[in-house]
Amino acid sequence: MKNIALIILCIFGTIGLFTPGSAVAQGRNEPVFTVAEQQPEFPGGNTALSRYLAENIKFPNSLSRRNYNTGPVSAKFIIGKDGVVRDVRVTSKPLDKKTQKGMQDFMTTIISAIEKMPRWQPGEVNGKPVAVFYTLPIEVSMQ
Repeated sequence: MKNIALIILCIFGTIGLFTPGSAVAQGRNEPVFTVAEQQPEFPGGNTALSRYLAENIKFPNSLSRRNYNTGPVSAKFIIGKDGVVRDVRVTSKPLDKKTQKGMQDFMTTIISAIEKMPRWQPGEVNGKPVAVFYTLPIEVSMQ
């Protein structure tokens, strides 16, 4: 696999889909907020996050040889009130049969890199740390 530059389109952190609030995470007894007063922050901020992703996510050779445009890719995960990342999921555009294997490898690499992230500064509500649902849009730039 080949190293590529990853550009974070925008780091929204918490995204309230309809209304601010929280939901209870499946199998856990803690609320997970979609909007927090204080957003979670990667150690060193957005620049450090972009650098971390560029260094830790590998783009499969099978896709780079064909100059495959991944389209929008998003990583969605929860940053716990302890700052630990969990429940990582990656979404992308629908895949054709030719690109399924390469994209699966790419998405596995993204999940692995995110699961290995250092602890974040957790989000806060009313001055207390809370778990926050985080969406991280990722764009691939072949440089």
